[in-house]
Amino acid sequence: MRKIQEVLENRNGNYILPFYWQHGEDEATLREGMKRIHEAGIGAVCVESRPHPEYVGPKWWEDMDIILDEAKKRDMKVWILDDAHFPTGYLNGRLAEFPQARKQLVVHYCIDVVGPTKGTSFVIKLEDEEKLLGVVAARRDRKNKESMADLVDISDHVQGQKVYWDAPEGLWSVVIIKTTYKGRDRQTHGNMIDRATVRLLLDICYEPHWEHYKDEFGKTIAGFFSDEPQMGNSGGASMPGIAQMGNLAMPLSWCGEMEENLKEQWGPQFLLALTACWYEVKDMSPAARLSYMDNVSKLFEVNFSQQLGDWCREHGVEYIGHIIEDNGSHARLGHGPAHFFRSLWGQDMSGIDVVLQQIRPGLEDTEFYRIDGQAFYNGKLFHNILAKMGSSLGHMDPKKKGRTMCEIFGAYGWSEGLKMMKWLTDHMLVRGINWYVPHAFTMKDFHDPDCPPHFYARGNNPQYPYFKYVMNYMNRVSHLISDGRHVPMVALLYSAEGEWMDYKTSQPLEEVALELNRAQIDYEIVPEDVLVTCRAEDGTFMVGGEKMQALIISARGCISERMYHWCEEAAACGVPVYFVDGQPKVVQPLAIAESVLPEKPVGCVIGLEELVPELKGKGMYEIECDSAQPYLRYYHYVQNDGDLILFFNEDPVNAIDTWVKVPMNGEVCWYDAFDNVLRRAEVDGDKVKLTLTPYQALVLCNDQNGAFAPEVDGNAEVAAELKEWQLTLMPAGKDDLCVVEEAELVNLAAADQYQEFSGTMIYETTVIMTEKYKTIAMDLGDVYETAEVWVNGVSVGVRVAPPYTLIIDGDVFVQGENDMKIVVVNTLGHQQSQQDRFGMTLPQEPVGLLGPVVIKGVK
Repeated sequence: MRKIQEVLENRNGNYILPFYWQHGEDEATLREGMKRIHEAGIGAVCVESRPHPEYVGPKWWEDMDIILDEAKKRDMKVWILDDAHFPTGYLNGRLAEFPQARKQLVVHYCIDVVGPTKGTSFVIKLEDEEKLLGVVAARRDRKNKESMADLVDISDHVQGQKVYWDAPEGLWSVVIIKTTYKGRDRQTHGNMIDRATVRLLLDICYEPHWEHYKDEFGKTIAGFFSDEPQMGNSGGASMPGIAQMGNLAMPLSWCGEMEENLKEQWGPQFLLALTACWYEVKDMSPAARLSYMDNVSKLFEVNFSQQLGDWCREHGVEYIGHIIEDNGSHARLGHGPAHFFRSLWGQDMSGIDVVLQQIRPGLEDTEFYRIDGQAFYNGKLFHNILAKMGSSLGHMDPKKKGRTMCEIFGAYGWSEGLKMMKWLTDHMLVRGINWYVPHAFTMKDFHDPDCPPHFYARGNNPQYPYFKYVMNYMNRVSHLISDGRHVPMVALLYSAEGEWMDYKTSQPLEEVALELNRAQIDYEIVPEDVLVTCRAEDGTFMVGGEKMQALIISARGCISERMYHWCEEAAACGVPVYFVDGQPKVVQPLAIAESVLPEKPVGCVIGLEELVPELKGKGMYEIECDSAQPYLRYYHYVQNDGDLILFFNEDPVNAIDTWVKVPMNGEVCWYDAFDNVLRRAEVDGDKVKLTLTPYQALVLCNDQNGAFAPEVDGNAEVAAELKEWQLTLMPAGKDDLCVVEEAELVNLAAADQYQEFSGTMIYETTVIMTEKYKTIAMDLGDVYETAEVWVNGVSVGVRVAPPYTLIIDGDVFVQGENDMKIVVVNTLGHQQSQQDRFGMTLPQEPVGLLGPVVIKGVK
């Protein structure tokens, strides 16, 4: 395969553009930063003001001149984060100059009244710049504060600052609905659904870069990056439900275009529908909420994402970035953009981010504590659908060319080292993520408390010399899973519309995804917008050039009418359509009408626990293990000249040892991307022996007819005697050394050892080889966490994560005495444990070489 040969010959492309934070450093420091990034095997940067004192001012242009000069010397590309401070929409801090760009919201307050009454009036309170939209009266349910009925528009009863209305018998609420600029979140940021406001962002942040560097656009300057743009109407992205439709107190995002659209679509029931967005109104709320969210998410898509993307493409560069997906925000207001796929549709790559310990080994099926140790993350969401949403979009939108970017590693704290970074990288690669924005390089004086770890940290990160090994690995595998085609089995319907209509009955998409992942049934997450354009034929349908054998719809109380009709047509063409745990009600679009059950149910209702057996019973799988492997993940990718399957063991504790049936023809072999070598595969018919330690990933590919790396089988014999160890401790950031003679291989962070040690540990010994061996296998045992082995002054291998084994050419050893040195480097977690608020909730691993070190040989 051409791609395999390219990586073996180190001719792969660059797929990495780390954040390079700018604070206004001097020229020498900026140039050193670019040097360190390039030395790490990286061919691009994303320049971010963090914050820079003069973004798009004289000092910014001076610094950009330096960065661009260094980039051209090193043949690197430069991306630019598109605002002075995240999230995008800050308008370089100039919002006060443009009051029309502020976030506009629709809010309401209620006045309860017990009827019947006569001559009653109710106060309309409008503060500065607020506008009355109207007044609705609704019957209250004494047993359910969220429920209203018998809605009536009484706006024509408004006189001056009061509304005069005689309440009928019973408990009623008078709902005063108004627009306001007074919000509770992101008040320093503009209104991202307003087209004119986004045009201001272009004028303030994009156009000046074009004016200064138009000759570099499309050459050295590759494009712009939007970071976490959001509705910003309500805070609390990590608090479930706070930004969901049906939250009584939530302000609704608004703008003039939104008001015009909804008045046209809803007609005389405009105010009633708005009320139904907050309250449960029978036969009205699902349709109203669907319509509102449909409109607001499309405005975000068109006015924000598409407008910025179009500007970039017109100027010869690309537009990338990501939104906040946390705990369901991807389909909500607040810190979200209302719809993941729409919000990124204007970009040239799909994008996600993983920061703040949102993904951690072994926590894919539970809630777990976040960095403050008090609130929780939804582990199922982050582990099971985040990356898949991203790669699915990358596959289905032609302008993205199969590319999905992940901002990764940031704000995990100093206890995150290369071992965790390698695991996170594999977690993303095996889900189709093939571009990366490592977070981050900073040249601010150490210790910079801003969201560590920092990869270089002005020379204070002891693992920096080995960071390039992870970057090289990342680039190699990304190269292999680019420019081809992913092979999924089924489509999983994106859950946004179901949640909008009735979040209480909407099953989180990740519940289904977890079951599919554990059964090795691969899938794409497909939004309604894309699905309804797909044609079903002969029992399958195509999405972005990928064949789907079934559609799975996670449990929900409601389904849109257009989605129901597509399912009806697909089922008639033989496509299996599975509704998990119940048939939803059908809601008519853009109208306030009664929800109706279809005369004839569509598809098949199936329990979640029955889904996997059903799919496997119908042959909707391509990977089959001899034994259950719930932590095995795979990614099948087709190039023009062959197939690749990436396997990854996500289990942080247990190894995988099984035979696996694979859908590949002809001879196959393993590609080890970390060592960049081919290894023989043990094959039995259509099955391959799969052995993976925790943290290990391998690529199965068509046989390359090339040279295989040396191997050592189970019959190898113990080949060497190891003398006493001498240990030299080199604390990070300090000049003092500590030499320990006759050192034992123990945890150096134990209570009776060096509890706060971070840095480099050099273990030296003499290896006695009584015979000569052709190939040597060295097992280092337990290592924490990066290890480089030197034999007789020659480096023979580096490991940053399990397996800590090396296969070495026997000629490196001589018969008799050999000098061996094992350099072990840990993270700064122990040293910075009291200063690092981000790392306090990551367990601190042991420190050092714990062994046992075993050397075996084959003659």
